[in-house]
Amino acid sequence: MNITQENIDELNAKVTIEIEPSDYENSVKSILDGHRKKMTLQGFRPGKVPFGVAKKMYGKSVLAEELNRMLSEKLNSHIKDNELNIIGQPLPEDVEELELDFNKTFQFKYQLGIAPAFEVELTAKDKFNNFKINVDDELVDKYVKDFQRRHGNSTEVDKVGAEDLIYGTIHELGKDGKRKEGGHHNHTAIAIDYLENKDAKKKLIGLEKGAITKIEPAKLAKGDVDLSQMLGVPVSELETVAKEYELTINSINNIELHELNAELFDKVVGPGNAKTVEEFRTKISLDLENYLKGDTEKKLRRDIHDKLLERQKLNLPDEFIKRWLLEQGAQNPEKPISQEDIDREYADYSRMLKVQLIESQIAKQNDIKVEFTDIQARVKENIKAQFASFGQGEVEDSMLDQFAQNFLQKEEEVRKVYDQLLDERLTDYYKNAVKLQEKEVTFDEFVKLASTKAGKGKFMDQVSNLLKF
Repeated sequence: MNITQENIDELNAKVTIEIEPSDYENSVKSILDGHRKKMTLQGFRPGKVPFGVAKKMYGKSVLAEELNRMLSEKLNSHIKDNELNIIGQPLPEDVEELELDFNKTFQFKYQLGIAPAFEVELTAKDKFNNFKINVDDELVDKYVKDFQRRHGNSTEVDKVGAEDLIYGTIHELGKDGKRKEGGHHNHTAIAIDYLENKDAKKKLIGLEKGAITKIEPAKLAKGDVDLSQMLGVPVSELETVAKEYELTINSINNIELHELNAELFDKVVGPGNAKTVEEFRTKISLDLENYLKGDTEKKLRRDIHDKLLERQKLNLPDEFIKRWLLEQGAQNPEKPISQEDIDREYADYSRMLKVQLIESQIAKQNDIKVEFTDIQARVKENIKAQFASFGQGEVEDSMLDQFAQNFLQKEEEVRKVYDQLLDERLTDYYKNAVKLQEKEVTFDEFVKLASTKAGKGKFMDQVSNLLKF
C-alpha cells in the first residue's frame, strides 16, 4: 500500500492512496473462508461449501468493505503521523462506482482542508471593558411583573389595552406597500407594555380583533435578538427583510396579574425559598445577578474574539469548507442544506470556525484541558442541585453514581458539559491574561451593547463543530 501527499498550498492538500492485490487478498480470503464455514447450502455438508461459491456470493461486498476499512485506517494514520490539523473530513475526489476486481490495483484520491498555523498572544496590554449590569429596583420590578403575568389568568378581549398581549400574523410588505409576493410571514406575539417606542405603542392601543395595520417591527423590538424572535428570522438575515410589515390581529388577551403570594413565590423560586415579597424580590435580584453575569462574560469573550480575529487575520480553505458543508448538509433528510444557504451564511460560519481555531490554539498553548473525571464531577454537581431544587435533601452516593452513569451514556449531553467546562476555563484564562476595566451599565444599555447581527443561521444549527479540542 502506498500513500502520497501533494501540498497544493498552505491550506489545501491532496492525498493519493494506492492499494494493490497483495494488500487485501489475504484479509479478503480469511473473511470469505469464515463465511464459507458458516454457510449452509443444499448439496453440501455444513461448513464444506467450496470457497469459489462463497467468493461468488459474497466476494465483491467483502472486498468493498475491506477497501473502505483499509482506506479509513491508512488515511487516519497518515493524518496522525504527519500531525495534520485538518478541517472537517477528507473529501473523496473523482467519485465513481468501483469496478471490483480481485486482481486490480485501486487508486483513491482525497482532498484535505488544512487549518492555518499560528500563535495567539494576549497580555495585560490588551484592555477590555468588563461590564457589570446594575440590578436596580426598576429591573427587579419588571421581572416581578413578568412572573406575575406568566402565572396570571388570561382572558380574551375585543380591543387592545395598554397591558394586553396581541397574537397576530405578520406579512412582509414590498415597496408598493402591498404584501410582497413570496415574502416572509410569521405568527407572533406582542406585549404592549413592553414596547418602548411611544408612537408605535399608541398606534396599537385601541385596535380591535381582526384589525389589519402596518407596523415597523424594529420599532417594537428591543434589539436584534428580540426582533429575530418576533419575525422568526435568524439574526444574520435581519438585513435582508423589509422595514415595514402588515400585522393582522388574530386575538387579544388581557392578563390578570397573579397576586404576590406564597403560591407565586413557590412557583418561581421553589417551595419555601421566599415567604415575603421582600424575600421574593431579594431572591430574584440574586438570581438575576448570577444570570446576567453569564451574559456579561459572553460579551467579554465576544469582544476578545473580535480583537483576536482582527489581529490574527486567519485565512481558511474556503472552497473546501463550502464543499464539505454542502456534502454534509445534503445528507440531512429533514432540512437539507443548499448552496444558497451556504453562500448566504458562510461569512458567519467562517467567523465561528476561526474563533474555534483560535480558542483551540489558546487551549493548546496554555494546557487548558477538560478530563473525563471533570465531566463526571460536574454531572454529579448538577444532579445534586436538581434534587435540591425539588426540595430533597442529600442523595445517597450509590443513587448519585447510578444517575450519573445513565447521564454519561448520552454522548450529546456529555459534549454539552464538556463545552460548558471548557468555556468556563477559557473565560478564566481571558480574565487573567488581559486588563479588565469594570464598567457599570443598566440592563437596557447592556442589551443595546450586546445586540449584534452576528448569529447562527439555518445550516449552522445543523452542522456539528468541525473541531474538537
